[in-house]
Amino acid sequence: MSTKSVTTRRRFFWNAGAVLSAPLAVAAGDASALGEDAGALRARLAELEDLNAIRELQRAYARHVNAQARDSFAALFADPANSPFDASIWSIAAEPFAAQGVIVFADDRATARARMACTVGVATAIEPSCTLVEMARQQGGGMVRRFEQRVLEHAYVKQGGVWKISRSVWQLDDQGENS
Repeated sequence: MSTKSVTTRRRFFWNAGAVLSAPLAVAAGDASALGEDAGALRARLAELEDLNAIRELQRAYARHVNAQARDSFAALFADPANSPFDASIWSIAAEPFAAQGVIVFADDRATARARMACTVGVATAIEPSCTLVEMARQQGGGMVRRFEQRVLEHAYVKQGGVWKISRSVWQLDDQGENS
């Protein structure tokens, strides 16, 4: 090994060390400036964490509706005994559903409201009841399935540091309440 290659390697490591330590020096200089805004940054971080928790709760809501999992669906609510599971809704698009909603926090940061437009799959029983319809129902049919544009309004409450749904209302095309 020649002396020139050793010198070149040392110079490389010296320069790389200087380049890598520069951002640390800048960050250390900014740390003193952050002392003044640390409270605002902590508040913003808490708000983003709450926002992400609510969006994940919305995704879980859609997953449980899509799987028709009534028991685990009830666990998403602050009062599981009063969870409004609508059996006629059989499908919600999970990702666009949670991403497009508008979430507004109350001043106390213990409650929030969300309004989400989405496309839902709705099943309606075929009427009137006759022999053919009864046979179809016994074989898992007898339903008309369609997709509708709906708006879901949720009210959330933070219980023990965990966000839960306190109220859930479906609306048709921004008109009257459906369920």
